[in-house]
Amino acid sequence: MKYTLNTYGWGGEFIGNSLTKEQTNQIELLKENRQVDELGEIRFDMDILDGDLLHINKLFHNGTSYFEVINSDGEIVLKFGIEDIKPLDIYTDSYEVYPTENVDVFFTLDENKGGYCGYDFESDNIPIVKDFSFTHTTVDTPEGFWDVIESFLFKGENLEVYNYLDSVGKSSEVYIFKDEFPI
Repeated sequence: MKYTLNTYGWGGEFIGNSLTKEQTNQIELLKENRQVDELGEIRFDMDILDGDLLHINKLFHNGTSYFEVINSDGEIVLKFGIEDIKPLDIYTDSYEVYPTENVDVFFTLDENKGGYCGYDFESDNIPIVKDFSFTHTTVDTPEGFWDVIESFLFKGENLEVYNYLDSVGKSSEVYIFKDEFPI
């Protein structure tokens, strides 16, 4: 039978884009000319919408995630929380977003809460909590790190995102990292 695992909780869209020193200077000049204090106030005036260093959507590994398993008839057959499943003891590389001597980094984090995504899978038996597991990693920046859920597994097999669910924006952070310090 076909099932869907719907995931809910707090998550974020992380974007990291490399900048030349000239681009950083242009952004600083734009910020000054517009007389704004925060980069977020001019974020959409810049032509930086995608990340060449990083662009991921991940649930935070902060204890808020919960799940529903729905069968092909649309019935919820299982509900559980992140605390009910164990992370796999597998090393997963972190996402590192750091400037170098010649390259600065434009970094955004848009936090959201609510629905995250759905994963479709098949099983001959009704799924139980112990059929599920996950891996986690971090997004590391000069500003700090965020612990995120990297992947979900059903009976040891990675699940692929089928669709994204509705969520509500929670906050937005915008940084330029240069010489290890944000502006």
